[in-house]
Amino acid sequence: MDNNEIKILKTAILNEIEGEKFYKRAAQDTRDQDASQAFLHLAEDERRHQEMLREMMTQLTAGGEIKLEKLDLKGIPSPKIFTATHGMETENAMEISVFHIAIMMEKASIDYYRQAAEQTKIPQAKELYTSLAEWEVTHLDTMENTYDFLTEAWWDHQSYSPS
Repeated sequence: MDNNEIKILKTAILNEIEGEKFYKRAAQDTRDQDASQAFLHLAEDERRHQEMLREMMTQLTAGGEIKLEKLDLKGIPSPKIFTATHGMETENAMEISVFHIAIMMEKASIDYYRQAAEQTKIPQAKELYTSLAEWEVTHLDTMENTYDFLTEAWWDHQSYSPS
């Protein structure tokens, strides 16, 4: 067993735990019900990522064959909450800031999983990290679209536009 592989997995698990906690807190703190539900959906995705990574860790430390079929690499279908931005509006700049922080977190996760996929010597781990990076890209895309929408709505509410 390669200690670098274990370190990669431990760091990934910790990142997912932190992401889950962040999204749960964001769901509690946001006033918009649609945004709150979207954050809860993201928290659930992060929990599922943890499960996949923990299963990989269990298989790796047991010294047996790594079986990806035990890991459900398919994403949970999106509830399309972030794409339904027509109902989301905010007068609260703090909610916009939460989305901005989430965008930075998703970018960091994507970078981490891409690097992990390059560093690992285990083909199944590479496949898992690549899948997780792709999953995080979908989070990032929807976050950026929502952030842009809410920022524009906020500027409109202020009767001012930066452009």
